[in-house]
Formats: sequence, C-alpha cells, structure tokens
Amino acid sequence: MKKILYTLVIACSLFFTSCEDVIDLDLNQYEKRVVIDANIFVGENNYNKIRLYYSAPFYATSYEYISTATVTIKDLNTNINYPFTYTSNGNYENNAFNPNVLNEYELNISYDGKVYKAFSNVTQAPIIQNVEQINNAGFSGKDYEIRFYYQDDPNEEDYYLSQIKNDDENEFNISNDQFTNGNLSYDLFFAEEDQLGVTYYYWLTKIDKDYYNYLNKMFSNAAASGNPFATPTGTLKGNITNTTNTDDFPLGYFHIAKRESVIYTIQ
Repeated sequence: MKKILYTLVIACSLFFTSCEDVIDLDLNQYEKRVVIDANIFVGENNYNKIRLYYSAPFYATSYEYISTATVTIKDLNTNINYPFTYTSNGNYENNAFNPNVLNEYELNISYDGKVYKAFSNVTQAPIIQNVEQINNAGFSGKDYEIRFYYQDDPNEEDYYLSQIKNDDENEFNISNDQFTNGNLSYDLFFAEEDQLGVTYYYWLTKIDKDYYNYLNKMFSNAAASGNPFATPTGTLKGNITNTTNTDDFPLGYFHIAKRESVIYTIQ
C-alpha cells in the first residue's frame, strides 16, 4: 500500500551571510490539558475502553496517565449507567458495555473537581457488498487497485471513516457522499506489485458531520492521515466539554459506532 509523504524542506543560502538571525524554537512550551480518548467501536474489545492522560511537550516520549477519575457512560434510552474501571496506562474499561445501534449515550467523567461530558449517537456502517481487484494499475501499471464497495444511503448526508491495515501498515481516511449520494460507492486503495499474497484488513465506519470536521482538521494539522486516535495535535477542541470551567476544555473526542469489516488477500 503506497503512502503519501509530506516533507517540509527549509532551504538556507550559503552564499549570502551578511545578515544572520538566530531563531530559537522552544518546542517544550505547551498548554497542559486533559486528553480523553473515547472512540468506541461496538463489539471490538480493543476499542471498548476510554483513555485519560495529560498532553505532553513535543519531544516527550511518555505521558502522564490519569488513574483516579470516575468514568461512566449512560444509555439515555434506558437510563442505565455503565461504570468504567481503571486498568492500566490510562485505560478505563467495562467489558460488559455493548451499545445498541441508534441509541444515544452520555459520557461522564469526574476528575480533580471537574466534570467532563459529551454525547454520541451510535452509528451503523453500510454493509461491504463486494471487493474488486484490478491488476496492472497505478502510475507504474504494475500495482494492484483494490475497491471495497458499499451502498450509500440516498436519504442522508453521510460521512465515513475507513481503516485499512496489514502487518506493516495502518492507514485511516475520511470521506463524504457529496458527489456520490445514493450510489454504490467504494473506497480505493493501491497495493504495490511485491505485495502479492499480502492480507489486508478493511473497516468502514459511518460518522457524523461534527466528527468528520474534527478528523479533517486533525489530519490537516498532522499533514497526513495517520492514526486519528493518537494524541490530538495542538489544542484541537472536540465534543467533550468541561462543565465546571468551559474555558479549560479537554482534548479528544467521544464517538460510538458499529463498523463493518472484510479481510482480503491480494491475488
């Protein structure tokens, strides 16, 4: 799978040195904020958890985890509260939490005298109907073009988050149906000619417009569609509010979705 690399090059002249300014960049200057990673995928244990920690300086190699918060998710359709218990590395888990599609949920976190809240409706991704492989594709004419087909809902304005990975790579992408509303749509990926026999795992998630805009800003800030569930870039504000002090907002996002998946091996 080919990656697009964005490289920033700073050119310095070696011939004109009559004026020279030295600029010191202190990348350790940052605004310390609570980070709440609350992206949940229904039925997937690896994503059935909430992670709390503090943001860190640019060169940091570790994070300060938050282990003393009270974390619950409330089903607003049934009024049932699901407590999440701290395990390790900032993670709070409840293996019995199994959200119902189309229900609305409220995230509640109490920590250090502050109360954080957010809301999410559970979205259901369309079924992946077919996978098509086209050989002799790409600019070289030697790559493999892989298409994952799904039916877009003509009655809704839809937004999508897709993920594709193998043993070496893991990429995310966002899209919308602005020009494909109601069509049999597809996600397109390219595999290189030496990846014959490589197995890919593909997931499709339906997301709401606000989450789409959030991820779009995050990808733009990072200059690449990396892992959207890693540490947020800068002070990008999500949908989680600090009800005690709205100016002291946390980083991160709360979103629950049921995604569809398929496994495909390059043939």
